[in-house]
Amino acid sequence: MSFTVARGVHPKRLAQAWGVVRSESLKLWSLRPPRLIMVLIFILPVVLATVRVLFVPLIVGTDLDTDGTAILFESISVSSLPLAVLSATLGLIATSSEYTDDSLAASLVAVPSRVLLLLTKSLPSIGLSVVSAAAGSAAGGWIASITMTSRGYTVPGVDRLAELLLSVVAGAACFAVLGVAFGALARSAVSAAIVFVGVILLLPSTLFYLGGTWVPRFAELLPASALQALTTRAPAEPFVLEGTPASTLEPFTGFVVLASGTALLLVVAAAVFARRAVHLEVSRTGQQLRVSQPKMRVESAAHGLHFIGVVRSEALKALTLPSSPWLLALSAGAMVFLAWRWAIARIPADIIVAPITEWDLTSQTFDEQVTAITGGLALSQFFIAALGATIATSDFATGNIRPTLAAVPLRGWVLAAKTGIVVSSAMAVGAIALLLAAIVATPIQQDHGFPALLSASIVWISIGKGTIAFGLVAALGCGVGMIARSPSGALFALAAIFVVVPTLAGQMESTTVDTPFVWLTNLGRVFPSGLDAAETLGPNTFQPWFQLGNILQLPPGASMLALFLWAAGSITIAWMLFRRRGV
Repeated sequence: MSFTVARGVHPKRLAQAWGVVRSESLKLWSLRPPRLIMVLIFILPVVLATVRVLFVPLIVGTDLDTDGTAILFESISVSSLPLAVLSATLGLIATSSEYTDDSLAASLVAVPSRVLLLLTKSLPSIGLSVVSAAAGSAAGGWIASITMTSRGYTVPGVDRLAELLLSVVAGAACFAVLGVAFGALARSAVSAAIVFVGVILLLPSTLFYLGGTWVPRFAELLPASALQALTTRAPAEPFVLEGTPASTLEPFTGFVVLASGTALLLVVAAAVFARRAVHLEVSRTGQQLRVSQPKMRVESAAHGLHFIGVVRSEALKALTLPSSPWLLALSAGAMVFLAWRWAIARIPADIIVAPITEWDLTSQTFDEQVTAITGGLALSQFFIAALGATIATSDFATGNIRPTLAAVPLRGWVLAAKTGIVVSSAMAVGAIALLLAAIVATPIQQDHGFPALLSASIVWISIGKGTIAFGLVAALGCGVGMIARSPSGALFALAAIFVVVPTLAGQMESTTVDTPFVWLTNLGRVFPSGLDAAETLGPNTFQPWFQLGNILQLPPGASMLALFLWAAGSITIAWMLFRRRGV
């Protein structure tokens, strides 16, 4: 009898688990962003592979059958990083969406086992990313292979291509699980997206400011470096994040590092998720929503419809968000820390070729002060953009947008108030951080032999331009947030704007030079950069707009203009959409 019962229980549990997987798949698929992400995951490898091989020269005469392995491999692996980021977005949405719309409590009633629930959330994310990445990479590889063969190149066999395609797909699957784990640990789309972007995209390049022999070894254990090792096949060139060296790991070792790190993080996320008081967290969000509604009504009745009252209300909401002080503190801390690190690492004898003249030393000091004061924008600009996005999307995430618009029917006022609060707070913190960076870096530079002065005009010019850059980056983040209306969507869009697209453009530079596709690379050069906008060229320094091979290089003034146009454009589009969209 007991054997018969046992045989019946096992299929029943499998059927229940399969039912949970189907339910989670339907929930994920019912959301609009995952469907858009799947389309992007399919299209992106096809486009990048086509661009990589389209202008490969035709082989004629005695050079027939030239080996095209490197080019073909590069056409497939170039999409590995953006595919990984998009796959992680799927995983993050699968986990954090139920925190956002207050449906996690109901899911836990239906599936009491939290570990089972987390695992079943991982499977649809893995499935969607694997199917899309496999189809897109295979289509891109096929197009590249046909193109290379038709132009006289020999290409590797199907087995070697299949190995590389599996590596790209495996990397996408691992990153999908990472997205699920980050979402479960953070419990908030905003926090999860910020932590993910910081660890995956910003930490590898930031580590090399620290110096030391341990940095390259530790960096190779990070997901981005492991992914690069996994998807690089000799003789192809590796595709790496800007500011980081190529990994020295073998592809199989990179896979082991990435897979083991992913599994470890998922186990930690499952353990934390199983012990948390999820119902309390969800109910607290609901309480915030219920409490905020009468507050909005009272303020509207007390003060009437005045713009100053709208600004004050939005300021209270923005500055009481848990993420706001953290993002402001991180951006300021990054500015000061990177200024200190740059100053202690630079010595005139290591930079200037002997004999060192007074003019050489003065000119180098100018560049050193500019870099020390504004160099931290390379990292802090994402935190400031994230501040704008979180403040813009906070009402949409909590549902407060309805009572807000009930109290303030003029939507333009709401957008203007949010943008004003974001820009003013970012510029205030930015000015303080830049001033502290100058105060910290200048004495160190003087001790190292640079004739640096805190009263020098370039110090105050850098502080002024950096403060303006802070404000424009914050406005851009606010505009993107109002367009996306989703914290995770906005933050990953900002990651694409500030990191992914410029990185891809830099990677494609050598292959598109002197071809019409160089304008795709140049398009990446006009993407916003707070660091480039805050830069100041030294005296008697001329920077041509176009470098060798028609590579665009915007001077600092044009970079500031580009950043302004991005900020103004995003706010304008946000205003047009906000006026017409339902809430």
